[in-house]
Amino acid sequence: MTKEIEVSQVEEDALTAEVVAAYLRDRPDFFKTRPELVDRLALPLQEQGAVSLVHVQMNRQRQRIEELEEEITVLMSLAKNNDRTFHEFMGLQEQILKCDALLEVVKAIEEMAKSLGLVAYVRLFDSELSYYQLNKDSFQRFSTNHLNGKDAYLGRMRKVDRELLFGDNSHAPEMGSYVVLPLYGKSPQGILAFSSTDGGHFQPHMDTLFLRHLALVLSHLIQYLPWQNEEDKRISSTSA
Repeated sequence: MTKEIEVSQVEEDALTAEVVAAYLRDRPDFFKTRPELVDRLALPLQEQGAVSLVHVQMNRQRQRIEELEEEITVLMSLAKNNDRTFHEFMGLQEQILKCDALLEVVKAIEEMAKSLGLVAYVRLFDSELSYYQLNKDSFQRFSTNHLNGKDAYLGRMRKVDRELLFGDNSHAPEMGSYVVLPLYGKSPQGILAFSSTDGGHFQPHMDTLFLRHLALVLSHLIQYLPWQNEEDKRISSTSA
């Protein structure tokens, strides 16, 4: 009988605690008019023993301020980087819109990436040059595993995925990071990708606005530009 009473008492205490907690959650200003209660409340902390609620609140506010300061620092850094990226990509866009052949466009993108310490990869289903060729089945496997309707894939990449997209002789960095954007015109065209030897350069949370815009412009040019102009074709045939 005593045990039943003890169990009942525990249940009643738990119920009362829940009611009090719910009441306070609904009335966050409850203690504003009852400062004497705030002074008497104490929270047990393993490191500091029992401390006042005011002390706990001040510590939590201080921690939140520090977190906000860190977030602002990160945002300022991103804004600075985005400003540089914006000017780089605007200059590139102006350059590629003046190109007469798709190969010139690809070379311009590769040079821009190189100036930023990156490597660019344009891989197309209908490329006239084998180096830039992408197998549709290989892309579909990568897309099914990593894109699933997303605008881009960002992060590290396994060897099998690198070989699917870039081939086994591309020298894509093993421990680096990647961003991969699918190219779509009236139908799928291929991919635009960039890699960095820095494994943390491209991360899933990053914004891809400028890269998506570049991919959109590239997709448009793919539909209307020849792969090579006549002079390049003559040089290629002579070299062969």
